[in-house]
Amino acid sequence: FSQKRMLPESSSGCCLKVFQAMPLFLVLPVYQLSRFVLFFTTLHYTNGTSSWYHLLFAGATFYMISHTIFPLIFVIIKWTVIGRYQRGRYPVYGSYYLRWWFVEVCRNMLGTGLWGYSPTALAIYYRFLGAKIGSNVRINWRCVIAEYDLVTIEDNAALEDCLCRAFCVENGSFLLGLVSVGRNASVGIKSVVAPNTCVPENMHLGAQSTSYDMDAMSSDHALHNRMLYPEPNLVVKAFGDLLVLIVNLIGHLPTYFVFYCLIHSSERGEFETVGNTIEWLCNPYRIPYYFGMKLARHWFDPIAYMLTAILIKWTFIGRFEPGPRETSQYQLLRYYLATNLYSSENIQSVADIFGRHYELVSMLYRLLGAKIGERVFWPGTALIFTGEFDLLEIGDDVVFGSRSAIFCGARNRLEKVRLCAGSNLSDNTVIMPGSTAGKNAVLGSYGICPADWYLPESSLWFGARGCEPVLLEKGVRSIEENKVAMALLSDTEKYPMGGDESTLRPFGKAFYLGEASYWVMPLSVVILTSAAISMFITILHASHFIVAVHGAATLLYGINIAERDFNGAEYSLGTVFVTLFGCLTLTSALRIFVAFAIEINAKWALIGQRQEGVYNWDKSSYAQRWEIYQMVQKIRDVDSCNMINFLNGTPYLITFFRLMGCKIGQDCCLYPTGGNPYPTELDLVTIGDRNVIDSGRIVCHLNTRGNLELYPIVLEEDVTLRGQCKVQMGVRLERGSMLLENSLALTGEVVEADSVWQGVPAIPVFNSQQSYL
Repeated sequence: FSQKRMLPESSSGCCLKVFQAMPLFLVLPVYQLSRFVLFFTTLHYTNGTSSWYHLLFAGATFYMISHTIFPLIFVIIKWTVIGRYQRGRYPVYGSYYLRWWFVEVCRNMLGTGLWGYSPTALAIYYRFLGAKIGSNVRINWRCVIAEYDLVTIEDNAALEDCLCRAFCVENGSFLLGLVSVGRNASVGIKSVVAPNTCVPENMHLGAQSTSYDMDAMSSDHALHNRMLYPEPNLVVKAFGDLLVLIVNLIGHLPTYFVFYCLIHSSERGEFETVGNTIEWLCNPYRIPYYFGMKLARHWFDPIAYMLTAILIKWTFIGRFEPGPRETSQYQLLRYYLATNLYSSENIQSVADIFGRHYELVSMLYRLLGAKIGERVFWPGTALIFTGEFDLLEIGDDVVFGSRSAIFCGARNRLEKVRLCAGSNLSDNTVIMPGSTAGKNAVLGSYGICPADWYLPESSLWFGARGCEPVLLEKGVRSIEENKVAMALLSDTEKYPMGGDESTLRPFGKAFYLGEASYWVMPLSVVILTSAAISMFITILHASHFIVAVHGAATLLYGINIAERDFNGAEYSLGTVFVTLFGCLTLTSALRIFVAFAIEINAKWALIGQRQEGVYNWDKSSYAQRWEIYQMVQKIRDVDSCNMINFLNGTPYLITFFRLMGCKIGQDCCLYPTGGNPYPTELDLVTIGDRNVIDSGRIVCHLNTRGNLELYPIVLEEDVTLRGQCKVQMGVRLERGSMLLENSLALTGEVVEADSVWQGVPAIPVFNSQQSYL
C-alpha cells in the first residue's frame, strides 16, 4: 500500500452525475426489454402456445439462451469500454474510474449465467474476459473474480467462496494490482487474495484469512476446501445434475401453471406479428395472471422446490453418518446431491416466507435431518452449509449471526458439529467438522472454529489468526482444565443441549415465553405481515411493465382500446422497441423513485432516529420494528438485481445514505464494489470528507448472547476501508487511517491517525513514524 494521498476528483460535476445515472435509468430498462423481446420471440418460434409441453420447451429454451447470451454481452462490454485493465493508482471519480465503474455495474447485472454452473465452463468464461486460467482449475461460482487481465490462476488451483480481484481502494484513490494463485494452491471460504499479493505454489490459504497472513497457509487447509472434495464420474454426475434439474423444474411449476393459464385464459396469442403481440399483452383480462406469476414465483415456487428436495433427501440421499468419506460412485452422488440441492439461497427463500428467525426455520432444518432445540434465533441471511444436516446438533437458545458457514464434511471424513445450549455464533463465522461450541460459548465476528475444537462453556472467542480464533474470556474453565474435565464427563454432560435459566435469551423470553414489556407479534402475524409486504412489493415491481406496454399501445394505436387496429397499422420491430423502451424508461424511473421513497419513509416511521443504548427483545420493541423494516427493505430487489447496486460508488448513494440519517462529508466514494451488507444503522454513522470505503462492513449493533446494543461509529477525514473489513460499534477511525482487507476493528477501538491496521482482530502494521511489518 502507498501512504501518498491522491485527492479524488470532484463528485459534484453534472456530467458525472448524468453518466452514473445511466445504468439504473437506461441500461436496466434496455436489459429488461431485451429479455422480454427474446422471450416472446422464443415463444413464437417454438410454437409455445400450442400445448403445455411446447410451453415448457419454450421456457427452457429461453432460459438456456438468455443465461448464455447475456454473460457474453458482458464480455463485449468489458472489451469495448475498458479493454485490458492496466495496473496503477487512479483517482476516484476520474475518467478511468468511471469506465471501471460502468463495467462493474454491468458485471453485477448480467452475472455469469449458465457459465457459472460448472467449474470448467466458468474457467472458460473468465478466459474470455482476459484472466489467465490454467488447466484443471476449480472455481466456486460464488467466488468473486474481477479485473480479469490482472488475475492469474495456475494449474490445479482451487478457489472457494472467496474474494480474488485486482481492485482495492487506497488513500483517496483506487488501485489495480496483480493477483495470483499458484499451481496446486487453494483459497478457503471467506478469504481474500489482495491486490499485489499471491498464494504461492502448493500453498493452501485457510478459511477466514487473507494473503497477508502467511501463518494461515498450510496443506491441512486443503481438506476443508469444497472445490477439492471428490466428485462422481461424468456419467453419475450427469445423473445427479438431471435430478437437480427435475427438482428445479418442479420448483417452478406454480409459476408455470399460472403462465399456462395466462396463455389459455382467452384466445391464444400466435405472436405472428408485432401487432399480435401488443394486442395480446394489452388484454386487461391478463393482468391478474401477470401479477399471479410474480406472486407464485416469490411464495409458492420456493415451497414446491424445498418439499421436493426434502422428498429426495429421504427417498434417495438418506442419512449421513460420521466417519471416513466413502468414495463409491453412489456415495459420491449422495454428497453431490446434498451439496447442490440445499443451498443457502434456497433455504433463504423459504425462510423469507415463514419468518427468518423463528420456529418454522427450525422445523425446516429438522425435516432435513438436523437436531434442533427450542427458541433458536436464526440469522437474517441463511447459513452456508455442506448439506449433511444429520450431523448438525443445535441446542436450545442458540443465537446466530448472518453470513456464517458450517462444515460437517471435509475432503476425507464427515464429523458432527455441535452447538450446545445458549451458544452464540456471530456474523461471518466459520465452523469446521468435528467442532463444538460449549454451553453459552460465543464465537464472535469473523471467528473460526477449527476442526475438532471445543470452545469451553461460557468462553468468548473471536477472529482468526493463522486460522485459529483468539480467546478473549476463558469462561468456566481454562483450555487445559477443560481437556481434563472432558475426559471424565459423559456425552450428555459434555454436550448439554437442554436450556436453563442461564441460556435463556431476551428473544426467547419475548417471542416464545411472552415475557416482553410490549405486544410481540405471534408467528402467524409475522407471516401475514411478510406476505402483505411481499405482495405490495411484487405488484409495484410488476406494474411498471404493464403500464409501459399500455402506454406504448396508446402512442402507436390510439387511446381508445375498442378502436385500436393492431393488424391494420404496420410498425417495424425497431419502432415498437423504441416506443416501448421510451415508455418503460419513464415507468421504471417512477417505480424507482416510489421504491426509494417508501423505504426512506418506512425507516423514519418504524425506527425513527436511533439512539445508542441496549434494546433487548424483552424490553424494547426496537428489534421487532427493525424486523418489519427489513421486510420493507426488499423493495430494493428488482428481479435478480438490487437497485442499490446501481448506486454503488456514486454521489447518489451518498444522497440516499444522508436521507437515511447518515452524516457524510464531501467528495466521498462509498461502496464502489457493493456492500454485503451496507451499513445497517446509518443514522449512527459519521463519515468525514474524502473517505473511500469499499465493501467494508460498518455495523453499529452487537447481539452477543442475544443482548442487542447500539453505539455510534465515527470515521474522520481521509479514512480508507478496504474490501470485506469490518468496523464494530463504538469504533473511531482517526484522520488518514486505513483498515486493510478482511480486518476487524473491535468494539470501542481507536485507530490512530495515519496508521494502517490489518488482521482479525486488527493491529497496527504501519504508521507515519515506523513500520511494524
